[in-house]
Amino acid sequence: MLKKTNKSSKTTFSLNSLKYNQKNNILNQINLNYDSNIENLKEYYFYINNKNKIFISKIDLSSLYSLRVVNIGIYFGTLHDNNNFRLSIEGSQLITPKKNYIEITEETLKSYLAAENIFTDEVLKVNTDNLFPFLIVKFKNNNLGCVSKKDKFYLNYLPKTRKLNFNKLF
Repeated sequence: MLKKTNKSSKTTFSLNSLKYNQKNNILNQINLNYDSNIENLKEYYFYINNKNKIFISKIDLSSLYSLRVVNIGIYFGTLHDNNNFRLSIEGSQLITPKKNYIEITEETLKSYLAAENIFTDEVLKVNTDNLFPFLIVKFKNNNLGCVSKKDKFYLNYLPKTRKLNFNKLF
């Protein structure tokens, strides 16, 4: 287990290595849910923090106790209830989904990047089997992250720290 403790702000950062079967379970979920090739992901080391966020790295971090792990690895996704796994922005970019994705238009892209939810009538194409709760958002063959379907819209999981304010940009 990797730990980072900051006594001044009283925060604790810790990561645990995922066991082989836990890692394979996540990779099998990705393969099953997105019909994507996962061979390139098998070379990564998988870690989980106390908030069920999964990080991956090409470096075995188990002996690096003094480094900030989030600067070495990338945030890959989050384990939700019932072992559902939601990919992060970077995690979605590491796979090529053949199912369970939506494609959006350029106009909808601005709303998505502003962390707004996407209405079903704004979606260009939907490819889903309706069994998996998280869909990858695609724009011109680029994966942008994940959403989940709620009634007449798709819930946006884009973090506030990553959203764009188009009023300030243009």
